[in-house]
Parts: sequence; C-alpha cells; structure tokens
Amino acid sequence: MFFNGKEWIEYPLINADDQAFMSGISVYEVIRTYSKVPFAMKKHYKRLKRSADFMNFEIPEFGDLLEIINQAIKVHNYPEYRFRIYVTPQTSLKKTVYCFVEKLEHKNEVFEDGVVVNIARERKPFSPVIPYYVKSPLNGFMKYIHNKYDYFYESIILNEYGYVTECTYSNIFYVNSNVLITPHISSGVLPGITRSNIIGLAKSLSMEVEEKQNVEAWELLSADEIFLTHTTMGVVPVRRIFPDFTFAVPGLVTETLMDNWKEYILEDQTNWEGV
Repeated sequence: MFFNGKEWIEYPLINADDQAFMSGISVYEVIRTYSKVPFAMKKHYKRLKRSADFMNFEIPEFGDLLEIINQAIKVHNYPEYRFRIYVTPQTSLKKTVYCFVEKLEHKNEVFEDGVVVNIARERKPFSPVIPYYVKSPLNGFMKYIHNKYDYFYESIILNEYGYVTECTYSNIFYVNSNVLITPHISSGVLPGITRSNIIGLAKSLSMEVEEKQNVEAWELLSADEIFLTHTTMGVVPVRRIFPDFTFAVPGLVTETLMDNWKEYILEDQTNWEGV
C-alpha cells in the first residue's frame, strides 16, 4: 500500500485522524495492468478528477499518480497488478492519497463456465446529491447491494422506474437477434471504460450496437446472451440469472468479443496515452 508520499509498505496504514477517509468522503478508481503497463490510465485519471471536481477537492497531478503506480510495479513482482486508489480532501491533514496494490488473478472458470447473477429487489434511487458518475464511498447503495447479495457474482440493479441500469461494479450487455444492446448512460449508468472499449470493439467488427433507453428486465431474461464488463476481468459471460433463466456460455457474440478484446485494446492508443 502507498500512503501519502511514503514508501510502499506491507500492511495498510489508515490514519485515524483522517476523518474524510473514515467517514467515506473520498473518491476512488480501480486500475489494472496489461503486460505490467497501467491500462487506460489517462481515462481513469479523468474520471477520478471528474469525481473530485464534483466533491470540490483536488487530486494529485497525473504524472505523480502514475509514478506511484510505476513504483509499485517495481517493488512487487506480480504477473499483473490491480490498484485501488482513494483520494481524500484536505482536512486537518493535508490531501491524502491511498493506493492499494494486489496481484491480479483470473479464474478461468469465470470465462469458460460463466457466472450467476441476480436482479436486486431494491431499486437504485435517483440521488440529487451524488450523481451516477461520481465514484465515492458516500454513494453507499452499490456497496449495500453488493454485500447483501454476495453469494452471486453480481447483482443487476433497476432504477426507480424499473428499468435496467448496471450492476454493483459492472456494466451489462445483452444480445438479441445478433444486436448488442446495453443500457444508455442516461438510465443512471457509470460510463465504464471497459464498456466504452467494448462498444468500440463491436463496431470495429461491424456488429450492430444499441445504447438503449428504458431496458426492461424481461428483455434480459429473454436475451440470447448476456455478459458483464468491468476493469479487472474485462468481459465476463453470464450463464444464469437467478433463479433459472439460462444463457449460452459463451455465446457467439460474447466469444467473438472475448477473443478480440486484448488485441483491440492494445492497438487503441487512447488506452495507453501518457504511460
């Protein structure tokens, strides 16, 4: 873990005087590496800054944050890395940066067998205080849902009108008659970086893609294929929505995207800007 300009240390050091961190007043991002190079670092930084701007506090410069990550890569000998970065505002302490590093491990059965998800009973509330694009522990709804249904890989969340939005830490896609569909950002969806790359990849393969407003739950339940996207794992096929709605794993479209994923992101230079 990196703490506020100190060297990388083995055990987490959380300053009890940092009331901002202890009370959840912080912003965060999750970043992973490919071939030990931070993926979409500039895009993650821009999203972190957007969250911090909304919360009205500053974050480190891009170069400083990149140096923290590169230092961790030198210190820890992992095949690949996953970083969780938290920044708190200036309080009685100065602005504080916490960066947790861990070995990134993929379970092949997730990709080969798919995962089981559920549809949460709780509706995602419209928040006039914390908008959907701000990644902050203050928005505790997602954490609550994730913890409540932790026996599922993920939980699909509907908004207050009953339309599909996203999962607790993933975006969701489904395939119907060879059309790739995902809920529109206006539904209350985090503009995921992997989500954006998947849309770009699908279009580069001449797939028909629709960012659809007002996706109803039955559209997922009757889909040909479903998959999730998030930074750590990339594309994750869904084999079942609880209790017994099953899907091809991996479906033809999902498998095509999985097979072309790494080549696409490596060739897209916007994913490697600044590193």
